[in-house]
Amino acid sequence: MASVKGTNFTNITATPIVKIDSGEWTGKLRVQYDSYEASSLASGSDISVARLPKGAKVWDVIVHFDALGGSSTIAVGDSGDADRYIAATSTASAGQMSMSQEGAIAGFGYEQTAETDVLLTTGGASITGTIKSAVIYSVE
Repeated sequence: MASVKGTNFTNITATPIVKIDSGEWTGKLRVQYDSYEASSLASGSDISVARLPKGAKVWDVIVHFDALGGSSTIAVGDSGDADRYIAATSTASAGQMSMSQEGAIAGFGYEQTAETDVLLTTGGASITGTIKSAVIYSVE
């Protein structure tokens, strides 16, 4: 059996201590919450739900939704990658999605290189119903 340390834990236990980005260690989490009431919103539409500052690191995105319509989906990403955080997920039945359940590993801890909007992108069919979202991130 081995006893190992993660990268940041190794850095804080080194002599001398190696400085760690405060957005990854002892940083403060922030949240941007939004909601949208869709009414026959066409497939392929984007819903902007958060504006992250340069340097923000995303730790979770949570989306709750009504049954939005048969064969409808929502993906969560940004202008650089439409599904950076969550791949297209069925919204035919009421439910929720989050990075901790459906998320892409590349999106976890992803650092914004410029001010960036988080987008919900619809697919499959037009949607009607309520969508609520929270983007949880750190920036120091």
